Amino acid sequence: MSKTQSSWQTETHELFDGGCKVLRTNQNGDVYQLHVWVKTEGKLYRKSLRTKHLETALEKGKEEYINIMSRVNSGKKIFSDDVATVAKRFLYWKNEDVKAGIIGKSRLGTIKTHIQHMLSYLNTDMKVGDIHTGTFLGYYTWRKSGNSSVKAKNSSVTEGTISGEYSTIRLFIKYCYREGFTDISADRIEIKKSDRSKLLTNVRRDTFTEEEWERLYTGMRSFCAKKNCENEIEYYEKQIFRNYILGLANTGMRTGELEQLQWRDIIDYRKTDDYGKTKEVVFLQVRAETSKVRKDRRLFCRDSACFRRTEEISINRDLDDLVFGDYKGRRLTSINKKIFWQQILDFTRIDISGRNITYYSLRHFYVTQRWKGGVKLRDIANSCGTSIHQLEKTYYHLDEETLMDTALKDERRGKKKKKAMLQ
Repeated sequence: MSKTQSSWQTETHELFDGGCKVLRTNQNGDVYQLHVWVKTEGKLYRKSLRTKHLETALEKGKEEYINIMSRVNSGKKIFSDDVATVAKRFLYWKNEDVKAGIIGKSRLGTIKTHIQHMLSYLNTDMKVGDIHTGTFLGYYTWRKSGNSSVKAKNSSVTEGTISGEYSTIRLFIKYCYREGFTDISADRIEIKKSDRSKLLTNVRRDTFTEEEWERLYTGMRSFCAKKNCENEIEYYEKQIFRNYILGLANTGMRTGELEQLQWRDIIDYRKTDDYGKTKEVVFLQVRAETSKVRKDRRLFCRDSACFRRTEEISINRDLDDLVFGDYKGRRLTSINKKIFWQQILDFTRIDISGRNITYYSLRHFYVTQRWKGGVKLRDIANSCGTSIHQLEKTYYHLDEETLMDTALKDERRGKKKKKAMLQ
């Protein structure tokens, strides 16, 4: 250990053969500082040791230097970039996943929106290294208060939306940890748990009741009838939308999956027994490149009618043509989907005020009805291309309802019999 003097350094002690210095300066008075030159990043690391006692300063300096060298040798960064800069790198990395077919473009769009909300919550000049375990504890309240500068389609933020954003935030932290930008791992980030009772309310509110579903599918018959269309193109596309909606409700497929379904994805039509009646179902395949989870799967559509009708009217029937394409065979556009959806809800007088009823609600409806019908959770998950855990988290309340139905099954059946006899 040597002691030197300079115009601004009043006292300097070298440690580890000059690898670091414990010093005092004119500006810091008697408080010792630590200086370490980080060769891998070409920067000088400075830190106050917060002591005026030399021996204490030397011990702290040794510990800090060993910690710094350990991080450097592990490939971790000592100097953090700001969160906005790292977020750009993160999104570039996820864009590479799109090119590799690991995730879809729509999923990347969702991640970008989540990151925008996260940056709006954080100070974009904030260093990634300054993120600590409690940084996101206030995120839930902040999102609920509507303070985000990112424009949203719906100012009402649901529990499910925030839960999805938390997942992206954890993915971002995981990326930062792996790249050495932070010492905080994703599992150490503390968040406010979603309110399960509100999640339950949202799931129930954001799908159709059985009475609403009956009004929807019967109302579409009249709304899409030829007499209510001005020309052949309008009639054609209304029929496509009608069958597309029925397809969503009878398969539980994601909207993007059904919109990208091609004629070659229809494996075959099959006859089956449905409580003594012969019924036709459709065997379908979902290709990995069109699935959100990028996995192939096969499933049955409970009723072939929507596919048979589409097959009869379709003017685009090559194997690689879309089943539910518009008049020119193109994928259904967001604006046309939105227009038709609003028109049919108005026509059937289904009140959606305070509810987030969308095309995706038909997937919720499918899961709800299959579960209530006694289908095993694993079978529903396999058919819908999701995990049992995800279904349990989103639809956990249905299990309680099923248990109650089981407990009261005989009693309810008896009441129905008695009522039938009285009629």
